[in-house]
Amino acid sequence: MLALPFTLRQLEVFSSLSDTRSFRQTAERLGISQASVSSQLKSLERQLGVKLLDRSPGRRPILLPEGAAFLEDLHEFEQVAARLAAHRRAEPGQLHSVRRYKVLVGQGMFDTYLRRKLDQFYADHPNVELDFEAQLPFGQLMRAVESGQYDFALINQRSDRALHRDFREVAIVRGGIYGHINFANGRNLPLTVPEINQLPFIIPTSSPNLEREVMKNYAASGIIPRHIAGYTQYYDVIAAMLERGLGIASFSEALLSPAVREQVVLLHPMQDWRLMWYQRHEPRHLHDEDVARFLLEGLVDDPDYPALGR
Repeated sequence: MLALPFTLRQLEVFSSLSDTRSFRQTAERLGISQASVSSQLKSLERQLGVKLLDRSPGRRPILLPEGAAFLEDLHEFEQVAARLAAHRRAEPGQLHSVRRYKVLVGQGMFDTYLRRKLDQFYADHPNVELDFEAQLPFGQLMRAVESGQYDFALINQRSDRALHRDFREVAIVRGGIYGHINFANGRNLPLTVPEINQLPFIIPTSSPNLEREVMKNYAASGIIPRHIAGYTQYYDVIAAMLERGLGIASFSEALLSPAVREQVVLLHPMQDWRLMWYQRHEPRHLHDEDVARFLLEGLVDDPDYPALGR
């Protein structure tokens, strides 16, 4: 069967954006963050290889010709999907309600460890639907969890911060400034602060708060990024730039694939990261335990997950 270069969630975001011409209204309509709306759209454009919307600063997004053509085909796709869904029949003894869970998870953890296991989970649990919201480990994540809108959460927090009362620690992962091994040529590891300050930095920019927090952490260690190699809101782009030796960045080892961990090394240690687990209530349903087991074992028990301790 044809492998489609998009997900249904990406189509839903694009369709809503085409209708509202507003990232804020689309986020409110779909119950996700504006950053998630932007990320879904950019992923869709990257996977299609075309730009669908003109997003000039200070202006409402405008459909480009490629976007208008894609939207027209999307309407046909939705009609065909509705006809296919109409074939569903509920026979006696075969009608089962779908149990839905909303999960907050770190973006890198979802893409690197959990996403590739979802097909088997859904095959084993056809009556469970998981609605993931993947974000970087910064911003108002704790406040979002406290609001009660998530059933489960797996997020990272710097290990030097107090453990939140609603969470429990499940693993510790090494953190620090990572870069290609070539940056250490002729030098002993770890590099000193003056040596680090001479290197090109990659700065994450998914939100102003994130950038400020990263720079504040650097300053607390006496690190001053004087040479900026690039800015990006995508962790996978940062990982690719590290692998190509284009710069260095404050990163978690868990976000590096096993294939690059020999080439991308810890140049200067900083705070490690604590993996934290949240469950809104004690298991009340069999599927509650199934989902909890999938999320925890799918991450912490993955042989590629580089936990220092569990």
